Amino acid sequence: MSSTDVVIVGGGIVGCATAYYLSRQHVRSLIVERDAIASHASGLAYGGLNPLSGAGIPGPMFPLAQRSFELHVALAKEFECGFRRRPTLHLAVTVDDEQRLDIEFNWAAQQRGFQVERLNAMEARRLEPRLTDEVMAANLLSGTAEVDPHALTKALAKASGAEVRIANAIDLDISGDQAVGVRTASETIACDAVVLAQGPWSSLPSWNVDQRAIPVTPLNGEILRLTISGAPVAQSIGWQGNYLTTKPDGLLWAGTTEQQAGFDATPSAAARDEILGNLKRLMPGLSDTKIVRQTACLRPMSADGLALLGRAPNLANVYMANGGGRKGVLYGPAMGSIVADLLAAGSTDMDISAYRPERFDDPQ
Repeated sequence: MSSTDVVIVGGGIVGCATAYYLSRQHVRSLIVERDAIASHASGLAYGGLNPLSGAGIPGPMFPLAQRSFELHVALAKEFECGFRRRPTLHLAVTVDDEQRLDIEFNWAAQQRGFQVERLNAMEARRLEPRLTDEVMAANLLSGTAEVDPHALTKALAKASGAEVRIANAIDLDISGDQAVGVRTASETIACDAVVLAQGPWSSLPSWNVDQRAIPVTPLNGEILRLTISGAPVAQSIGWQGNYLTTKPDGLLWAGTTEQQAGFDATPSAAARDEILGNLKRLMPGLSDTKIVRQTACLRPMSADGLALLGRAPNLANVYMANGGGRKGVLYGPAMGSIVADLLAAGSTDMDISAYRPERFDDPQ
């Protein structure tokens, strides 16, 4: 039986950020990862960093998004992780889209560190001539950014000094209201505390915590990497949940789909055709596109779209850090930092009551 201060289950960006921030408070951790660091959503995601939109924004997720964006900026000074400021162009092609742009504009205009400009159709197409004639209006957000999530996750793991154990964690070893270890197929790792950061896999039956299912489900999303002829796309472009951006290596990334497919992360022809269809409608001026790679990953979605962050119900030393959904890369540093504070100091300076895991047990 091996032992450590904290066992972190999951080697994605949340788990590795937790290990990193624990190390800054001189707490030893061990990461248990079934496959490899950043081998799933944290390594395959687009890596867009826009704290001004998404599920629960404006709303309860904004403080977490804001805090995490600031941490991303700080981490970029420490690690080579592909961080770059990149404007975001949000498009409207329907009246409903325009109404959403109005809400976004009024919200974004109030946020320090960001600028928003409303463009008419002609101005939007002047910025990107290959856009469809269906564009009615756009918001141009400045101050947003993107990162290479694979590079960042691996850098956090390395800098943490945490041991990485490649194993399938299958259950907790419980004594009273304490977890005293994490069981894998071959051993029990003794510890003083546990962090559950294994994304959608935490919803598997073996991970029922104190007879309670962890309320996250896998949401499959796919991305295409393409070569194109002509100029790169100069900003990230978003439309009705779809996006495209040119990465530093010159490839155009286009996504994403949302499919309830259980734990099947096999790229599909249906998703490929959906993304290509959306791309053709959005950017008919693109030519000579060729698919270089297609990937699929599973994002952890909570039942109400908010993060699961804090101590697990009825267990004094088990913490959950989960439910980042489509913006898990954005939220990862803040979720890791908050859990590290809870473990090392017993408290955090941020109000996380909206994210408490036991909220699903509240009577309606």
